[in-house]
Amino acid sequence: MATGSKRRDRNSLKELFPHDLVVQQLQGSTKEAVIAELLNALVVAGRVPLDREREVRDTILDRERIASTGIGNGLAIPHGKTKHADRLGVAVGLSKQGIDFSSFDGNAVRVVVLAVCPPASSPEHLSLMRALATVAKDPDHAEKLAGSKDRRELLGFLESLET
Repeated sequence: MATGSKRRDRNSLKELFPHDLVVQQLQGSTKEAVIAELLNALVVAGRVPLDREREVRDTILDRERIASTGIGNGLAIPHGKTKHADRLGVAVGLSKQGIDFSSFDGNAVRVVVLAVCPPASSPEHLSLMRALATVAKDPDHAEKLAGSKDRRELLGFLESLET
């Protein structure tokens, strides 16, 4: 019973990835360009203030310089904690050609999940990281995510990982 009530208290992954925050085909060819592209999606959606976009981008890039967020199997999770986010903001982008993220496994990244969150951790942030860790551990999951034909398929797959 406790598990069920805990599950109801947190947002589903589908709620964290609204349709307007899924970029079906990333245009950028570098990690910096892709981070800027996905951050712009968060700005347009009102998740990051326009006048703070540069500051938030610098926070994410500073984190990226510490260690690559390319976690393997074609997945990268650039992220940053900032006082300019009042809740978790997530944008996901797909790249058919792949992007060099200096991933741990040396492979190009085909799925980039950008997360911006307040300084304090939240249940939503933990749900997101759990699901993405599941994807990163399983090459079949990573391939299915990267091969999503459209936003609906991508979101459905992410939500299926919660069950």
